[in-house]
Amino acid sequence: AIGWVLVAVVVAVLATLGVSGGSGPASTPLGRTDTVVLVSVPGLRWQDLVATDTPAIDALMSSAATMSVRGIGPETSTPEGYLTVGAGNRVEVNGVRESLIDGRCLPVLAASATAAADDDLNGAEPGALGTRLAELGVPTAVYGPLAAIGALMDAEGCVGRYVAADSPTSVDPGVTLVQFDGLGDVERAADRSAALADIDRRIAALTLPESALVVVFAPSATNDLAEVTAVGVRHPLGAGPAGSGAGALVSPTTRRAGYVTLPDLAPAVLSALDGPATEVPAAMSGTEMRVVAGDSSRAEHEAELADLAERVLFRDRAVGPVSVVLVVLLVVCGAAALGRRARLARTLAPIVIAYPTIAFATGLVAYHQLPLEFVVVVVPVAAAALASIVTSALSRVGRWAGVAALAIVLWALLVIDVCTGGRLQINTPLGYTPTVAGRFQGYGNLSFGLVGAAAIVAATVALHTRAGRTTVLQLAALVGGVTTVAVAAPGFGSDVGGTLAIVPAFAVTISMIAGWRVGWRRSLAIGAATVAVLATLAVVDLQRDAASRTHLGRFLDDLLHGDGGLVIRRKLRANMAILTSSFWSFVLIGVLVAVAVVAWRRRETVLPAIRRRQALRVFLAGFATVAVLGYGFNDSGLAVPSIMLAVAIPWVVASTMAPVTRSGR
Repeated sequence: AIGWVLVAVVVAVLATLGVSGGSGPASTPLGRTDTVVLVSVPGLRWQDLVATDTPAIDALMSSAATMSVRGIGPETSTPEGYLTVGAGNRVEVNGVRESLIDGRCLPVLAASATAAADDDLNGAEPGALGTRLAELGVPTAVYGPLAAIGALMDAEGCVGRYVAADSPTSVDPGVTLVQFDGLGDVERAADRSAALADIDRRIAALTLPESALVVVFAPSATNDLAEVTAVGVRHPLGAGPAGSGAGALVSPTTRRAGYVTLPDLAPAVLSALDGPATEVPAAMSGTEMRVVAGDSSRAEHEAELADLAERVLFRDRAVGPVSVVLVVLLVVCGAAALGRRARLARTLAPIVIAYPTIAFATGLVAYHQLPLEFVVVVVPVAAAALASIVTSALSRVGRWAGVAALAIVLWALLVIDVCTGGRLQINTPLGYTPTVAGRFQGYGNLSFGLVGAAAIVAATVALHTRAGRTTVLQLAALVGGVTTVAVAAPGFGSDVGGTLAIVPAFAVTISMIAGWRVGWRRSLAIGAATVAVLATLAVVDLQRDAASRTHLGRFLDDLLHGDGGLVIRRKLRANMAILTSSFWSFVLIGVLVAVAVVAWRRRETVLPAIRRRQALRVFLAGFATVAVLGYGFNDSGLAVPSIMLAVAIPWVVASTMAPVTRSGR
C-alpha cells in the first residue's frame, strides 16, 4: 500500500508542475503605437551584425532574437517570406510572374498564393494581415521590390501605397515596410561587411518617430538557404523591457527566449496597433512576439545570438553524419544478432544504446565550436566509454544489467531534461532545430521514440529479477506515470501524438505484467482512457489565454473551430511524404524484412522462446504499441519506430543472447 501511495504522490506532484507550467518565460508586450515600421533586410544574420559596425541598426534592436524563416519547404525565398509575413502562416509560391495593377496591386500573386495555401493544407490565408489592417482602418505603405507587397497586401493583393523607388526619408502613421537590399545573394565576408555598412548608412537617413514600433528583420536567409536570420525591435517611447539590459524576443510559438518565427510578426503588428486583446485572424498560426527582460548589454546579447546562430548551423551540419554512424552501429549489431554472432552483437549493444545519451548530452557543452569531424568521432567513442564503464560495473548483476542501466540513463536524461526546460532537445544532433521549426519546446519525434522505448525497458526490467509481482507493477506504474506526464503535460512535452501512443503502450504493458488478457474490450477501454487523458490536458491548456497555450490547447482550439480535419490531413500527408523520403524509412523496412525472414526460418525455436520469457513478451508488446501508434499519430512517419530500434535491438540482444566465453577462460 505504501508503494502505491508513493507512486501516486510522485506522479501527482509531477503532473501538477506540468499542468501549471508551460507558458514560457515571463514576458511583456512590445508596446502600443499607431505607427509600425518594418525594416526588411533580406539575408541579415547576427554574425554580420557582430562583425560590422552598424550604429543605426543597433539603435533599432533594443530587443532581439534569432528568427526561423522556415516556410513550407526547407528553403524560403524572399517572396515566400513576405507572403508568410502577410499570412501570419507559412506560404509558398513558385513561378509567378508579377504584374502590378493600379500601381499598388498584385492580384495574380494573391490568387497563386491562395491556391498554393489551399493545396498545402495548413489553413493559411495570404493577405490576412492586410485585410485585418484594412478592417481596423490602418493605412499601409510598401517601399521596395514588387515581392514586398506580399507582406502587407489584402486578400485581393493590394496595399494602400506602393513605391518602387528608394526608401522614404520619413513615414506616416500606419504600417510601412521598407526593404534595404544588398545582402540577399552576397556570401564573401568582406563583401557582406561592406554591403551591411552601406545599408546601415541608408537606414540612418530614415527619420523614425519615437512613438513608432520599429522591427528590423530578414524575411529570408542569404541565397534562400535554411538558416536562422536576425530580428530586433525598437520599442515605442516608454515601452520595452524593465531593467537596463537588452531584451530577448519570444513568442508562445517557441516559448524560448531568443527564438521567434516569421509568422509571429503579423500578430505582433496587430497587437501593437490594437492592443494585446486584438482579434488575430484564425488563419494565422503565428503568435504575438513579446519581450523578456535581460541583464546583458546590447553587445553581449548580439554576441550570444550570433553564437546561437552558429550553433544552429553546426547542428544542421552534424545531424547527418552523427545519425549515419548510429545507423551503421545499429545495423551491424542487428545483423550480428540475426547471424548468431553473439560476441559482436553483445559488444555493440551497449554502445548503440549509449549513443543517443551522448548525442543529447552534447547540448551541455559548446560542441559547435569543435571541428565537425572531431564531434562525429567523439560521440561514438564517448558512447563506447560510457558503455564499458556501466557494463563492467554491473557485470555481476546479470547479462542484461548493463544495457538496462544504459536504457534507464537515457530515459532519465530525457525526462529530467524536458521537465527542466528541454535544453538538450534543441540544437543537438538528435534533437530539433529552428531551421525546421516544427517544434521549439517539448519532445521532438526522435526524442519521443527514444524516451518511449527506454521507458518500456525501465518498466519491464524488474521482470528479470526476483521481485514480486506487486513490486514489478509498482515500478511499471511509476515509470509509466512519470513518462506520460513528461510526454503529455503542457509544461513539459505537450506532445499530442506522443500522448496517444504512450498511454496505450503502458496500459498494455501493465496489463500483461498483471496477467490480464488484452482483448478487444480492454483495448476499447484503453483507447477511451487515452482520449480522456489527452482531452483533460487539452481542456486545461485551452483555459489559458492564447499567449500561454501550448500544442495541446492550440490543437483543441483547431478542433473546436472546425480545422481538426485540416490538421489531420496535413499530418497524414507529411507522414506519407517521409515514408518515401527519409533514410529512417529504409532502415526500418530493411530491419523488419530481415527479422521477418529470420523469424520465419527459425519459427520452431523463436515463438516458443518468446512464450517462455515473460519479460521479453511484455517488452515486445509495449514496444510494438508505442512504435505502431507513434508512427500513426506523429508526422515524422517511420522515423519514430526506426529510432526506437536503437533501444529495442540492444535490449533484445542483452536479454536473450548468452555471453560467449573464450576458450581457455
